[in-house]
Amino acid sequence: MDIRKLPLEKSIGHILIHNLVGKTGRRLLSKGHLLKSVDLPTLQASGQDTVYVAVLANDDIGENEAARQLGSIVCAESIRVTKATTGRVSLIAKKAGVFKVNIAGLLTLNEISGITLATLSNNTTVSVKKILATLKIIPYAIPQKTLRQAHDMLAYHKPLITINPFVLQQAILITIGREIVREKVVGSFTPPIRERLTGYGTSLISGPYVSKSVTDISKAIKTALSDGMDLIILAGETSTMDEDDIIPRAIKQVGGQIIQHGVPVEPGNLLMLGYYQDIPIVGAPGCARSLKHNVIDMVLPRLVSGERLTRQDLVALGHGGYLK
Repeated sequence: MDIRKLPLEKSIGHILIHNLVGKTGRRLLSKGHLLKSVDLPTLQASGQDTVYVAVLANDDIGENEAARQLGSIVCAESIRVTKATTGRVSLIAKKAGVFKVNIAGLLTLNEISGITLATLSNNTTVSVKKILATLKIIPYAIPQKTLRQAHDMLAYHKPLITINPFVLQQAILITIGREIVREKVVGSFTPPIRERLTGYGTSLISGPYVSKSVTDISKAIKTALSDGMDLIILAGETSTMDEDDIIPRAIKQVGGQIIQHGVPVEPGNLLMLGYYQDIPIVGAPGCARSLKHNVIDMVLPRLVSGERLTRQDLVALGHGGYLK
């Protein structure tokens, strides 16, 4: 593509690169407009003798076609691509779930001259029809070789962006504490956790209230597992303070594994995550009582989408983990 200043008659067939404004200041033609013979009187009415236009080379691909092609391959089937206009397509969620970005691939794509892709942050919880990203071709056209480079890169990283839909159906909340505070503990944890899970399409079963005993907690976990729960959440009068505390010991007693206790998120440092085979077991910190954004909102959606979190995943929450 070549930018030239041409006489009005010779500008026909090329792309106007600036808005054309008349003598009164009113816009006559918009930038990006492909000039045709019928536009010549309008050009002449502007009072200008020349205009700046983009002259495309034989191997140039127009901005809308380039955006259309790249938009069709940048995302998974769970994402809809809008019609290309002014070199831009929007990428929209067809399902609710957790938005996933191949960050290395995204950086590589944005290194290619003339192509930009702006996305939501990785692991954002999204609803149906949420705009996830916008892909924009910066110039009015890009060379075929540039488009081919982007095609090859996206084929390697395919899909660059996707949605992990929510898949877990049933969760149970087991509450723990002294009998004297039963009503307070159950009443403070259940509504906010239920509201969150309902938003992910997961039903919450109100499980038993048990004493702060390894035996009682392990029995409740065993029952939840035998009842086919997809997710077990433990919340108590006090948060888990150490990996040798009562709740982690109870999880280990039933054959479970502790992935991590303590995460670099505030509020929510005392979150604990374990697994029994493929069933996640969450030790909820006290902040789970609040509907304000906290560590639970960073972890629960990913678990409900079926992602198996590792210690490294939880450690990585420290980047952006200060939520106050």
